[in-house]
Amino acid sequence: MKYLFGAALILTSSLANAAADQWTAKVKIVELYTGYKSGHFLFKTSGAHINPANCGDTSLYSVEAVNADVKSIYSALLAAKMSNQDVKIAIAGDRCGTSSLDHVRNKPSVSRIGLF
Repeated sequence: MKYLFGAALILTSSLANAAADQWTAKVKIVELYTGYKSGHFLFKTSGAHINPANCGDTSLYSVEAVNADVKSIYSALLAAKMSNQDVKIAIAGDRCGTSSLDHVRNKPSVSRIGLF
């Protein structure tokens, strides 16, 4: 019984780490694409885009209302771009963009950001 419990803890720990958000290094915001009716937006950074969920299209990051606070993240990224401030981006380790729109689906999904 002890061994079964220990194995369950190890498996749970491994799965939690596999799905954890992964943070980028400090980067600059290069491009922002907004104005979509569904409220999402897309953006590109100065660094190599990370892809912990193995999404099919890494050209842009996606921010969707079902996965993050879109207004807060957009405001912070716009301020960072205008002031040339560094940011770090938390990319979901367990999902890609989930929209039915082709230009959003299957891109790395943003969970949150940090400003520096």
